[in-house]
Amino acid sequence: METPLNPLVADIVARLDPNLREDFEERSTIMEFEANMERAHAECLALIDLLRRHPSVLIEVTFLTV
Repeated sequence: METPLNPLVADIVARLDPNLREDFEERSTIMEFEANMERAHAECLALIDLLRRHPSVLIEVTFLTV
């Protein structure tokens, strides 16, 4: 699959193991084509869904808000 359009989504997806990456790609593709969403929007929603089901993905990820 191509690199996600949003840099934050791309960074988190790059850290996924192959099974979770496949799950992300499948969900984002389904949302993009079946729901007729823009690719960037579908990728963001697919990542949110993946994180909801697998919150351990965020272990060792640091977010900084200023």
